[in-house]
Amino acid sequence: MLHLFRSFICFAKILKAVHLLKPYQSVFLLIMFIGKYSSAQELPVARSVLKAYSKVTRSKGGLSGKLYWQNTGNYNININFNPSTRELSGIVAIDYINNSPDTLKTLVFKLYPNLYKNDAMRNMPVAPGDLTTGVHISSMSIDGNEYDSTRCAIKGTNMHLKGSRILPGQKAHIAINYSYTLNKGSFIRTGQIDSGAFFIAYFFPRVAVYDDIDGWNEYPYIGKEEFYNDYGNFKVAITLPGKYEVWATGNLENTQEVYKPNIVQRINNAELSDSITDVITTDDLNKGNVTQSNQTNTWRFEANGVTDFAFAVSDHYMWRSSSIMVDPSTKRRTRVDAIFNPVHDAYLPVAAYARKTVELISYHFPALPFPYSHETIFDGLDAMEYPRMVNNLPFREKKEVLEFTAHEVFHALFPFYVGINETKYSFMDEGWATMTEFLFPPLIDSRHAI
Repeated sequence: MLHLFRSFICFAKILKAVHLLKPYQSVFLLIMFIGKYSSAQELPVARSVLKAYSKVTRSKGGLSGKLYWQNTGNYNININFNPSTRELSGIVAIDYINNSPDTLKTLVFKLYPNLYKNDAMRNMPVAPGDLTTGVHISSMSIDGNEYDSTRCAIKGTNMHLKGSRILPGQKAHIAINYSYTLNKGSFIRTGQIDSGAFFIAYFFPRVAVYDDIDGWNEYPYIGKEEFYNDYGNFKVAITLPGKYEVWATGNLENTQEVYKPNIVQRINNAELSDSITDVITTDDLNKGNVTQSNQTNTWRFEANGVTDFAFAVSDHYMWRSSSIMVDPSTKRRTRVDAIFNPVHDAYLPVAAYARKTVELISYHFPALPFPYSHETIFDGLDAMEYPRMVNNLPFREKKEVLEFTAHEVFHALFPFYVGINETKYSFMDEGWATMTEFLFPPLIDSRHAI
């Protein structure tokens, strides 16, 4: 009891001194204090983690063990999206690599759009008009061997495929033809925003995580909880009507095939400029002077070393862009984009706010060169992060715009760069991102100093 009382007195003295410190200094001081006074207490450790210690895949110090491993996959995805019917269809080809010491006799897949399936378990409401039959798989093969429905067991967002045999160190080639209908309302991290804008995430069957702690990740996605995915490499081709533009997790590899020359030049300028470039204006939209004049265009993207892939579609959004040198040693730059409905004037400063956030991450906290080639903030119906992308509401208050821009962009590090299991440990990424709501806005705009 005396020990706790002294701790309390010490804590009170720290609180008294905190107002003399900058916000981020206060945070670190409190973290140091908490660490000091909690270190003496032996916390319980899950059996699965103790087992990983014994296998030397994890260490008590928090670093990877000498025998740590991760499975991974190379995803080649070709899809068609019809904005009128909201039908998404295509094929995903996966080269899945088993780096584990185990023979995988069952494969587990994630079918995230099944959140909207009629009989799915959910902890968030879905409008009756958005209920569907879920993901329809028309064919599936592994290493050229066709699998019929009798060997697949689908329950909610999990699909188990029995009878596989992937040896340690072996690669398996998986091909799946599939389709589903995107939700029109009930926007839960993905769906239609308005008649000509969509944010589309979790749109393809993917192999679930198999790790050294839990084996297969069989936690169902039921709405509120977020995600846990392997790192992978993605090549994605998206075909849709010619008047639509697409922004995605990946780098656009065929810019000249899909955009008019004037837009291509502006994108190139933005990638080299510290100032804001108006890449697509309302005048461009009114004149139809944006995309190549084809009945359909196919947009080709690539992204390596990311945990997921998302994309956004619109036929009437503006685009403001800039870039910043994030690594002076290599001169590497990151492009920062704000894509938004012209009627939402609260979005006009977002490109500048996001650029400043990337700068602060690179040079101030944690002073790590921003790891990605671009970061896109898209005007949508949520406040949600995706690899290299953000879907943010058009907040009216400037304070909210600042705070949520900083928060969501910082998620590029936590969870995506670090690879956090958000389903089990959401506090790990949300805690850091929430801290930046207090740390970054005064540094972006001094009028918002705490």
